[in-house]
Amino acid sequence: MVAWWVSEAVPVAATALLPLVVLPMVGAGDPREAAAPYADPIIFLFIGGFMLAASVERWGLHRRLALGFLARVGGSPPAILAGFMGVTALLSMWISNTAATLMLVPIALGVAKTLAGDGTAPAALGGALVLGVAYAASIGGIGTPVGSPTNLVAIAYLERQALTISFTDWMAAAVPLMLVVLALAWVVLAAPLKQAGKPERGDFAALVAAERDRLGPMSRGELRVLLLFAAVALCWMTRPLLQELPGLAGLNDTGIAVAGAIALFLVPGGDGSRLMDWPTAERIPWGIALLFGGGLAVAAAMDSTGVTAWLGSSLGWMALLPVILVVAGITAIVLFSSEVASNTATLSAFLPVVGGVAAATGIAPLTLLFPATMAASLAFMMPIGTPPNAIAYATGLVSLSRMLSVGLLLNLLTVVAIVASSTWLLPLIFG
Repeated sequence: MVAWWVSEAVPVAATALLPLVVLPMVGAGDPREAAAPYADPIIFLFIGGFMLAASVERWGLHRRLALGFLARVGGSPPAILAGFMGVTALLSMWISNTAATLMLVPIALGVAKTLAGDGTAPAALGGALVLGVAYAASIGGIGTPVGSPTNLVAIAYLERQALTISFTDWMAAAVPLMLVVLALAWVVLAAPLKQAGKPERGDFAALVAAERDRLGPMSRGELRVLLLFAAVALCWMTRPLLQELPGLAGLNDTGIAVAGAIALFLVPGGDGSRLMDWPTAERIPWGIALLFGGGLAVAAAMDSTGVTAWLGSSLGWMALLPVILVVAGITAIVLFSSEVASNTATLSAFLPVVGGVAAATGIAPLTLLFPATMAASLAFMMPIGTPPNAIAYATGLVSLSRMLSVGLLLNLLTVVAIVASSTWLLPLIFG
């Protein structure tokens, strides 16, 4: 499965079906046990979150929110870059990293062309903007459990190890790291822009205003999607309090997400349709749900057959190393591996091994699993590292050498940030 995931010789979702065939044949579980992980509650949290995101995109609310934020940004190139990166990261915390990138890259290109004055996007500013959007999408995705599929894969694995992380605990641990890496990415990308002249504030404002005018007034559908999305996000963040109310003791993040998704099919959009229809829902990445299930099935089989324990014992020598070196090694391995393979597939393959290392070394599992999860989403060097990277590279404004050099520096800085966060912040949050 790892070989197929890395080479993509077979589509990753199809590869994820292998456990249903192979595990019963080799005696690693009966068909029911092999199929059970494909219905893990985390998968339905993912499905509910993606339906909410799809409704935001269906009604164009994401574009309105992005333009509203950009209208308040200053006119200097570093400030414009900060504005694009900030709004991309904010959106990517809640919607697909790829969707956030696809939405903002055309706007970034339009801004670069307008400020150039000759209808062409300069490589310096245009390249920085599209890279900034791509990098910020990946960085923002780590901020919430629903921001990236890798987050949900990790949460599902941790729950199978009897370690439950709430929505708010995840954000408490991930958002500070997200802000630090976002700031590092901005510094790396903005440094060459500081020598550029400051464009007229009016040029940028006029472009954003023209885009907002094209949208027209907010429709009733947009407003209702915004209110429903805000209600779901608020329920996620206040779930411990809601569970204290009569009848809500069994409320969980998956239930909140699915309830929000069902509500989309019930609430009128104001134009004769509902906030969500099934043709739109069919377009969410159902293949990722299979990928989740396949990864969880393999992880469960590795645990039940003793493979994880064997792997961990073979790496027992790492117990002789300081914890910080173990964390740094795992972070670097996962991060650079995800440069050439699907980040979700990479993490799915590494989690059981990392869990085994934690057991063999006596290190708290979360101390190793959290940095591995963060690292899987933060590959900046290669166009194939993440879909946002590929979108930025496809604009033609970013050369491979530029992405490699900028990405390598940012990768190294990110490893340091993840190690620092996992070493000093995690113990404060989880004890």
